[in-house]
Amino acid sequence: MHHQKLLSFLRQVLETPTAPFHEYHMAATIRELLAPLPHVTIDEDDFGNLIVRYRRGRKPARLAFAAHLDHPGWVKNAKDPEKGAPEFLGGVPADRLEKCEVKWFGDFGMWDLPAYELTKDKLIRSRACDDLIGCVEIVSLFHELERLEAEATCYGLFTRAEEVGFIGAVHLAKKWPLPKGVRFVSLETSAPRGGAEMGRGPVVRVGDRMSVFDDAVTAELLDAAAAEKIDVQRALLDGGSCEATATQLWGIPSAAMSVILGNYHNCDPDGGIDVEYVSLDDVKALIKLITSTVIRMAEGGKKDSAKALMRRRLEERVRKHGIHDRAARKHWK
Repeated sequence: MHHQKLLSFLRQVLETPTAPFHEYHMAATIRELLAPLPHVTIDEDDFGNLIVRYRRGRKPARLAFAAHLDHPGWVKNAKDPEKGAPEFLGGVPADRLEKCEVKWFGDFGMWDLPAYELTKDKLIRSRACDDLIGCVEIVSLFHELERLEAEATCYGLFTRAEEVGFIGAVHLAKKWPLPKGVRFVSLETSAPRGGAEMGRGPVVRVGDRMSVFDDAVTAELLDAAAAEKIDVQRALLDGGSCEATATQLWGIPSAAMSVILGNYHNCDPDGGIDVEYVSLDDVKALIKLITSTVIRMAEGGKKDSAKALMRRRLEERVRKHGIHDRAARKHWK
Protein backbone atom coordinates (compact mmCIF):
# COMPACT_ATOMS: atom_id res chain seq x y z
CA MET A 1 0.00 0.00 0.00
CA HIS A 2 1.47 3.36 -1.02
CA HIS A 3 2.38 5.26 2.15
CA GLN A 4 0.82 8.61 1.29
CA LYS A 5 -2.35 7.01 -0.05
CA LEU A 6 -2.81 5.10 3.19
CA LEU A 7 -2.27 8.27 5.23
CA SER A 8 -4.90 10.00 3.12
CA PHE A 9 -7.40 7.21 3.84
CA LEU A 10 -6.58 7.36 7.54
CA ARG A 11 -7.08 11.11 7.71
CA GLN A 12 -10.38 11.06 5.81
CA VAL A 13 -11.88 8.23 7.84
CA LEU A 14 -10.64 9.30 11.27
CA GLU A 15 -11.80 12.87 10.72
CA THR A 16 -15.33 11.65 9.95
CA PRO A 17 -17.57 11.80 13.06
CA THR A 18 -19.57 8.74 14.16
CA ALA A 19 -21.46 7.18 17.07
CA PRO A 20 -23.73 4.16 17.56
CA PHE A 21 -26.83 4.48 15.29
CA HIS A 22 -25.31 7.64 13.76
CA GLU A 23 -22.91 6.09 11.24
CA TYR A 24 -24.30 7.92 8.20
CA HIS A 25 -21.32 10.27 7.80
CA MET A 26 -18.92 7.34 8.01
CA ALA A 27 -20.90 5.29 5.50
CA ALA A 28 -20.77 8.24 3.09
CA THR A 29 -16.99 8.49 3.49
CA ILE A 30 -16.55 4.77 2.80
CA ARG A 31 -18.68 5.06 -0.34
CA GLU A 32 -16.64 8.03 -1.50
CA LEU A 33 -13.31 6.24 -1.01
CA LEU A 34 -14.48 3.14 -2.89
CA ALA A 35 -16.28 4.94 -5.72
CA PRO A 36 -13.26 5.09 -8.09
CA LEU A 37 -12.77 1.29 -8.10
CA PRO A 38 -14.30 -0.30 -11.23
CA HIS A 39 -14.46 -3.84 -9.84
CA VAL A 40 -16.13 -2.86 -6.56
CA THR A 41 -19.89 -2.75 -5.98
CA ILE A 42 -21.65 -1.47 -2.86
CA ASP A 43 -25.00 -2.66 -1.51
CA GLU A 44 -26.81 -1.90 1.71
CA ASP A 45 -29.01 -4.20 3.77
CA ASP A 46 -32.25 -3.15 5.47
CA PHE A 47 -30.38 -2.11 8.62
CA GLY A 48 -27.86 0.06 6.79
CA ASN A 49 -24.83 -2.24 6.91
CA LEU A 50 -22.68 -1.77 3.81
CA ILE A 51 -21.98 -4.93 1.81
CA VAL A 52 -19.07 -4.33 -0.56
CA ARG A 53 -17.80 -6.79 -3.17
CA TYR A 54 -14.61 -6.85 -5.18
CA ARG A 55 -14.90 -9.16 -8.17
CA ARG A 56 -12.49 -9.59 -11.05
CA GLY A 57 -12.83 -12.85 -12.95
CA ARG A 58 -14.90 -15.83 -11.88
CA LYS A 59 -13.11 -17.04 -8.78
CA PRO A 60 -15.61 -17.68 -5.95
CA ALA A 61 -15.49 -15.60 -2.79
CA ARG A 62 -13.95 -17.25 0.24
CA LEU A 63 -13.66 -14.41 2.76
CA ALA A 64 -15.63 -11.40 4.01
CA PHE A 65 -13.67 -8.90 6.12
CA ALA A 66 -15.74 -6.88 8.58
CA ALA A 67 -15.27 -3.69 10.57
CA HIS A 68 -17.80 -1.56 12.41
CA LEU A 69 -18.58 2.04 11.58
CA ASP A 70 -19.34 3.29 15.09
CA HIS A 71 -17.37 4.30 18.18
CA PRO A 72 -18.64 4.95 21.73
CA GLY A 73 -20.27 8.37 21.89
CA TRP A 74 -23.08 10.59 23.09
CA VAL A 75 -26.51 10.61 21.43
CA LYS A 76 -29.43 12.94 22.04
CA ASN A 77 -32.77 11.64 23.25
CA ALA A 78 -34.38 9.97 20.25
CA LYS A 79 -37.94 10.95 21.27
CA ASP A 80 -37.24 14.56 22.19
CA PRO A 81 -33.71 15.74 21.26
CA GLU A 82 -34.33 19.24 22.64
CA LYS A 83 -35.53 18.21 26.11
CA GLY A 84 -34.20 14.73 26.80
CA ALA A 85 -30.77 14.34 28.39
CA PRO A 86 -28.08 12.92 26.06
CA GLU A 87 -27.16 9.28 26.60
CA PHE A 88 -23.72 7.74 26.32
CA LEU A 89 -23.64 4.56 24.22
CA GLY A 90 -20.64 2.25 24.47
CA GLY A 91 -18.42 0.60 27.02
CA VAL A 92 -16.84 3.38 29.07
CA PRO A 93 -16.95 3.44 32.90
CA ALA A 94 -19.49 5.92 34.24
CA ASP A 95 -16.91 7.70 36.41
CA ARG A 96 -15.02 8.79 33.27
CA LEU A 97 -17.92 10.31 31.37
CA GLU A 98 -17.34 13.80 32.77
CA LYS A 99 -13.57 13.70 32.27
CA CYS A 100 -13.58 15.27 28.80
CA GLU A 101 -15.51 17.88 26.85
CA VAL A 102 -17.91 16.70 24.13
CA LYS A 103 -17.99 17.98 20.56
CA TRP A 104 -21.43 17.76 18.97
CA PHE A 105 -22.29 16.86 15.40
CA GLY A 106 -26.03 17.45 15.31
CA ASP A 107 -27.75 14.63 17.19
CA PHE A 108 -24.57 12.93 18.43
CA GLY A 109 -21.31 13.85 20.09
CA MET A 110 -17.74 12.58 20.41
CA TRP A 111 -14.98 13.36 22.86
CA ASP A 112 -13.41 16.71 21.97
CA LEU A 113 -10.03 15.18 21.11
CA PRO A 114 -7.82 15.33 18.00
CA ALA A 115 -9.32 13.35 15.13
CA TYR A 116 -6.02 12.45 13.46
CA GLU A 117 -2.36 12.72 14.38
CA LEU A 118 0.70 10.83 13.14
CA THR A 119 3.61 10.99 15.56
CA LYS A 120 7.32 10.84 14.75
CA ASP A 121 7.46 7.31 16.13
CA LYS A 122 4.70 6.27 13.69
CA LEU A 123 1.76 6.06 16.05
CA ILE A 124 -1.69 6.95 14.72
CA ARG A 125 -3.54 8.88 17.44
CA SER A 126 -7.26 9.60 17.23
CA ARG A 127 -10.44 10.15 19.22
CA ALA A 128 -11.72 6.97 17.50
CA CYS A 129 -9.29 4.30 16.28
CA ASP A 130 -11.80 1.59 17.26
CA ASP A 131 -12.94 0.43 14.74
CA LEU A 132 -12.30 3.05 12.12
CA ILE A 133 -8.82 1.61 11.63
CA GLY A 134 -10.54 -1.63 10.57
CA CYS A 135 -12.62 0.35 8.07
CA VAL A 136 -9.44 1.86 6.59
CA GLU A 137 -7.89 -1.60 6.32
CA ILE A 138 -10.82 -2.91 4.27
CA VAL A 139 -10.85 0.16 2.01
CA SER A 140 -7.11 -0.31 1.49
CA LEU A 141 -7.61 -4.01 0.72
CA PHE A 142 -9.96 -3.18 -2.16
CA HIS A 143 -7.60 -0.54 -3.52
CA GLU A 144 -4.70 -3.00 -3.38
CA LEU A 145 -6.67 -5.74 -5.15
CA GLU A 146 -7.59 -3.23 -7.86
CA ARG A 147 -3.98 -2.02 -8.20
CA LEU A 148 -2.67 -5.57 -8.47
CA GLU A 149 -5.43 -6.53 -10.94
CA ALA A 150 -6.07 -9.54 -8.73
CA GLU A 151 -8.28 -12.28 -10.18
CA ALA A 152 -10.33 -12.80 -7.04
CA THR A 153 -13.63 -12.19 -5.31
CA CYS A 154 -14.01 -11.04 -1.72
CA TYR A 155 -16.35 -8.99 0.45
CA GLY A 156 -16.08 -6.14 2.89
CA LEU A 157 -18.77 -5.67 5.52
CA PHE A 158 -19.12 -2.32 7.27
CA THR A 159 -21.46 -2.83 10.21
CA ARG A 160 -23.50 -0.51 12.42
CA ALA A 161 -24.07 -0.32 16.18
CA GLU A 162 -21.37 -2.76 17.24
CA GLU A 163 -20.68 -0.85 20.43
CA VAL A 164 -24.12 -1.59 21.86
CA GLY A 165 -24.21 -5.35 21.27
CA PHE A 166 -23.09 -6.27 17.72
CA ILE A 167 -26.48 -5.21 16.37
CA GLY A 168 -25.34 -4.75 12.78
CA ALA A 169 -23.41 -8.03 12.74
CA VAL A 170 -26.41 -9.90 14.16
CA HIS A 171 -28.63 -8.46 11.40
CA LEU A 172 -26.13 -9.70 8.83
CA ALA A 173 -25.73 -13.14 10.35
CA LYS A 174 -29.47 -13.78 10.68
CA LYS A 175 -30.11 -12.99 7.01
CA TRP A 176 -26.62 -13.91 5.74
CA PRO A 177 -26.60 -12.33 2.27
CA LEU A 178 -23.31 -13.82 1.05
CA PRO A 179 -22.71 -17.06 -0.87
CA LYS A 180 -22.46 -20.29 1.08
CA GLY A 181 -18.93 -21.03 2.18
CA VAL A 182 -17.84 -17.40 2.65
CA ARG A 183 -16.08 -17.02 6.00
CA PHE A 184 -16.45 -13.94 8.20
CA VAL A 185 -13.23 -12.27 9.42
CA SER A 186 -13.57 -9.48 11.96
CA LEU A 187 -10.88 -6.77 11.82
CA GLU A 188 -10.57 -5.00 15.15
CA THR A 189 -8.36 -2.84 17.32
CA SER A 190 -7.88 -4.55 20.67
CA ALA A 191 -6.29 -3.99 24.04
CA PRO A 192 -3.10 -6.03 24.56
CA ARG A 193 -3.67 -9.48 26.05
CA GLY A 194 -2.04 -12.89 25.90
CA GLY A 195 1.48 -11.53 25.42
CA ALA A 196 0.58 -9.53 22.29
CA GLU A 197 2.37 -6.18 21.99
CA MET A 198 1.96 -3.07 19.87
CA GLY A 199 4.54 -2.80 17.09
CA ARG A 200 5.19 -6.53 16.72
CA GLY A 201 2.69 -7.01 13.91
CA PRO A 202 -1.04 -7.67 13.68
CA VAL A 203 -2.60 -10.35 15.85
CA VAL A 204 -4.25 -13.43 14.37
CA ARG A 205 -6.75 -14.09 17.12
CA VAL A 206 -7.21 -17.57 18.55
CA GLY A 207 -10.43 -16.31 20.06
CA ASP A 208 -11.93 -13.68 22.32
CA ARG A 209 -13.50 -13.74 25.80
CA MET A 210 -16.42 -15.91 24.64
CA SER A 211 -15.34 -17.89 21.56
CA VAL A 212 -12.66 -19.93 19.82
CA PHE A 213 -12.45 -18.96 16.16
CA ASP A 214 -12.49 -20.90 12.90
CA ASP A 215 -9.35 -23.01 12.66
CA ALA A 216 -9.26 -23.24 8.85
CA VAL A 217 -9.34 -19.48 8.23
CA THR A 218 -6.84 -18.90 11.04
CA ALA A 219 -4.48 -21.35 9.33
CA GLU A 220 -4.88 -19.59 5.97
CA LEU A 221 -3.93 -16.25 7.55
CA LEU A 222 -0.88 -17.74 9.27
CA ASP A 223 0.23 -19.54 6.09
CA ALA A 224 -0.01 -16.31 4.10
CA ALA A 225 2.00 -14.49 6.78
CA ALA A 226 4.73 -17.15 6.63
CA ALA A 227 4.82 -17.15 2.82
CA GLU A 228 5.02 -13.35 2.59
CA LYS A 229 7.37 -13.02 5.58
CA ILE A 230 4.94 -10.77 7.43
CA ASP A 231 5.50 -10.52 11.17
CA VAL A 232 2.31 -11.52 13.00
CA GLN A 233 1.37 -12.51 16.50
CA ARG A 234 -1.00 -15.34 17.42
CA ALA A 235 -2.82 -14.77 20.67
CA LEU A 236 -6.01 -15.13 22.66
CA LEU A 237 -7.25 -11.56 23.08
CA ASP A 238 -9.78 -12.18 25.83
CA GLY A 239 -10.30 -8.64 27.11
CA GLY A 240 -13.72 -8.61 25.44
CA SER A 241 -15.74 -10.03 22.56
CA CYS A 242 -15.84 -9.06 18.90
CA GLU A 243 -18.24 -9.48 16.00
CA ALA A 244 -16.83 -12.89 15.12
CA THR A 245 -18.45 -14.24 18.29
CA ALA A 246 -21.81 -12.82 17.23
CA THR A 247 -21.71 -14.27 13.72
CA GLN A 248 -20.60 -17.68 14.98
CA LEU A 249 -23.68 -17.80 17.21
CA TRP A 250 -25.76 -17.77 14.01
CA GLY A 251 -23.68 -20.48 12.35
CA ILE A 252 -21.26 -18.40 10.25
CA PRO A 253 -17.69 -19.79 10.50
CA SER A 254 -15.68 -16.80 11.70
CA ALA A 255 -12.16 -15.68 12.48
CA ALA A 256 -10.62 -12.40 13.62
CA MET A 257 -7.55 -10.23 13.47
CA SER A 258 -6.55 -7.14 15.42
CA VAL A 259 -3.98 -4.43 15.70
CA ILE A 260 -3.09 -3.66 19.28
CA LEU A 261 -4.73 -0.52 20.64
CA GLY A 262 -3.61 1.92 23.30
CA ASN A 263 -6.18 3.65 25.56
CA TYR A 264 -8.97 1.25 24.60
CA HIS A 265 -12.29 3.15 24.37
CA ASN A 266 -10.33 6.33 25.17
CA CYS A 267 -9.63 5.18 28.74
CA ASP A 268 -6.10 6.18 29.70
CA PRO A 269 -4.16 4.50 32.54
CA ASP A 270 -4.67 7.49 34.85
CA GLY A 271 -8.45 7.28 34.95
CA GLY A 272 -9.12 9.95 32.36
CA ILE A 273 -10.23 10.18 28.73
CA ASP A 274 -7.64 10.54 25.96
CA VAL A 275 -6.96 9.63 22.33
CA GLU A 276 -6.65 6.00 21.26
CA TYR A 277 -3.53 5.00 19.32
CA VAL A 278 -2.16 2.20 17.13
CA SER A 279 1.09 1.45 15.31
CA LEU A 280 1.14 2.49 11.64
CA ASP A 281 3.48 -0.43 10.90
CA ASP A 282 0.96 -2.88 12.39
CA VAL A 283 -1.79 -1.43 10.19
CA LYS A 284 0.38 -1.71 7.07
CA ALA A 285 1.24 -5.32 7.88
CA LEU A 286 -2.40 -6.25 8.38
CA ILE A 287 -3.37 -4.74 5.01
CA LYS A 288 -0.56 -6.66 3.32
CA LEU A 289 -1.61 -9.87 5.05
CA ILE A 290 -5.30 -9.78 4.17
CA THR A 291 -4.47 -8.82 0.57
CA SER A 292 -2.06 -11.74 0.27
CA THR A 293 -4.54 -14.14 1.87
CA VAL A 294 -7.32 -13.22 -0.59
CA ILE A 295 -4.99 -13.72 -3.56
CA ARG A 296 -3.54 -17.00 -2.27
CA MET A 297 -6.98 -18.45 -1.58
CA ALA A 298 -8.21 -17.37 -5.02
CA GLU A 299 -5.27 -19.22 -6.55
CA GLY A 300 -6.18 -22.37 -4.65
CA GLY A 301 -3.76 -21.95 -1.78
CA LYS A 302 -0.57 -23.91 -1.37
CA LYS A 303 -0.22 -27.69 -1.16
CA ASP A 304 2.54 -27.16 1.38
CA SER A 305 0.41 -25.28 3.90
CA ALA A 306 1.34 -25.67 7.55
CA LYS A 307 -1.55 -28.06 8.19
CA ALA A 308 -0.79 -30.13 5.08
CA LEU A 309 2.86 -30.44 6.11
CA MET A 310 1.89 -31.50 9.63
CA ARG A 311 -0.49 -34.12 8.29
CA ARG A 312 2.22 -35.55 6.01
CA ARG A 313 4.69 -35.68 8.90
CA LEU A 314 2.19 -37.56 11.07
CA GLU A 315 1.35 -39.96 8.24
CA GLU A 316 5.06 -40.66 7.75
CA ARG A 317 5.44 -41.44 11.46
CA VAL A 318 2.50 -43.82 11.29
CA ARG A 319 4.14 -45.66 8.39
CA LYS A 320 7.59 -45.61 10.00
CA HIS A 321 6.45 -47.05 13.31
CA GLY A 322 3.88 -49.45 11.91
CA ILE A 323 6.40 -52.30 11.97
CA HIS A 324 6.95 -51.83 15.71
CA ASP A 325 3.22 -51.87 16.35
CA ARG A 326 2.74 -55.09 14.35
CA ALA A 327 5.49 -56.73 16.36
CA ALA A 328 3.98 -55.59 19.64
CA ARG A 329 0.47 -56.72 18.74
CA LYS A 330 1.32 -60.38 19.36
CA HIS A 331 1.58 -59.57 23.07
CA TRP A 332 -1.94 -58.10 23.24
CA LYS A 333 -4.68 -60.28 24.53
